[in-house]
Amino acid sequence: LDRNESHPMNSSVRCLPNKFWNGKLCFSVASLFFFGLVILAAPTFANDEGFTEDVNAATKRAKVEKKDIIFLYTGSDWCPPCKKLESEVLSEKEFLFEASKHFVLVKFDFLKQSDQDPELVKQNEAWAKKFGVDSFPTIVLADKDLKPFAFAGYETGGFQNYLGLLEEARQLRIRRDENLAAAKGKAGPERAKLLDKAISEIREEIINIYYVDVVEEIVKLDESDELGLRTKWNEAKDAEMRKVIMTDILMVSRLEKPAKAISFIEAVMEEISFNNSERLQIYQMKLNLVRQLKDPKMTDAVLDEMIGLEGVEGETRQRLIVKKVYLMVGSGRIDQAMELLEKQLEKDQAGLYLHLAKGELLEKKGDHKAAVVSYDEGLKNSGANPDVIAELVSAKADSLYAMKEAELALQTLDNFSDDTQMPTDLRAESLLHTSMIMRDMKRTRQARLAENRAVMILESATERAEMQKIVDRLREKFDK
Repeated sequence: LDRNESHPMNSSVRCLPNKFWNGKLCFSVASLFFFGLVILAAPTFANDEGFTEDVNAATKRAKVEKKDIIFLYTGSDWCPPCKKLESEVLSEKEFLFEASKHFVLVKFDFLKQSDQDPELVKQNEAWAKKFGVDSFPTIVLADKDLKPFAFAGYETGGFQNYLGLLEEARQLRIRRDENLAAAKGKAGPERAKLLDKAISEIREEIINIYYVDVVEEIVKLDESDELGLRTKWNEAKDAEMRKVIMTDILMVSRLEKPAKAISFIEAVMEEISFNNSERLQIYQMKLNLVRQLKDPKMTDAVLDEMIGLEGVEGETRQRLIVKKVYLMVGSGRIDQAMELLEKQLEKDQAGLYLHLAKGELLEKKGDHKAAVVSYDEGLKNSGANPDVIAELVSAKADSLYAMKEAELALQTLDNFSDDTQMPTDLRAESLLHTSMIMRDMKRTRQARLAENRAVMILESATERAEMQKIVDRLREKFDK
């Protein structure tokens, strides 16, 4: 009341301006007296609009009024983005009016250049620790029970934009509560789905701290991972566990006898659900152990499991087939190895590594002409894989040279080394191959020219220096 006006008890009726509508509110003395009694009897809270530093009163009011809470952590006398947030958003009357409809506003001001009540400092530090706040400005949005559902900081776009962000976060909290409420009384997969839906929109870092109980329940409800929720919510923890187990497998493989280590691996793989990449690594460890037992059938079986793994395709699958082929050859089953290659090539005519392996197998049998045909088949399908092209060209050149087709072999290598579309390191290797054939033909001068070119076409000084070392060793060995 205006101090200059007469005391309200001196008049029977008192009229006060109302800022929310045009006009005045008028009270009789009796009604004012009664209104005063009501106010005295009711709980006392901070103003409905604006920020308060009385966190205890604010949290009580949030429960009574069923509002969410904005916890503002700021440094108003030293922090530039805090000052921008204050001037562009928090000081705007419209922002305070709209935000206060659904939120109780609490401020924790961490001053550096001004004195502050020690009790307030203590309170602010305690509440910063409560939500793990260590940067400014930070806004924590929490429900009336102090459970956070969103974090924010300074945002450009003014107070209207910020109001939109707050409303978006509030709607997220409403959906969270609706799904949590719907989950009550439900069990099994239905409850798991609703709990998942309740927290899926919340940021991961918030979930990992404040919703651990919900995550654990979801994982337990979908323990078999039929809904894929165990993987969704427990993937990091499961991955860490599998990493530890794979380390154990590696240690057992090194320390135990092969048969015992193999049994351990099989038991673990039956018990634990590894992803395809991990299973491939474990199978490789098992393969190494099986080879020590010198049992071709077991070796074939492990490789077949690796080849048949879901997701194993393309070059990885081809390499595994080739590995099986070479192991079969090593155990004296060259004809069976060839049959396997032919069978696989019927399914995959573009199998570059398969054509390469077939050619090498034919060379081993002394059929260089058929080997060249196989290499040419691979080159027709080589596409944009420079490494495989280089291997096929090199193998073809060796077969041609073995057939006494030296000039054709050199031409094959020259064509590749002249191809500027190919990486320079591969072209340089091809020139070294040319050099070796020429030296074998006693064409030393031409060999040295090829070696010089191998050094010069490389792009970096480091690569050229390394190639020069190789060339020097060749010349030291052959040019005596």
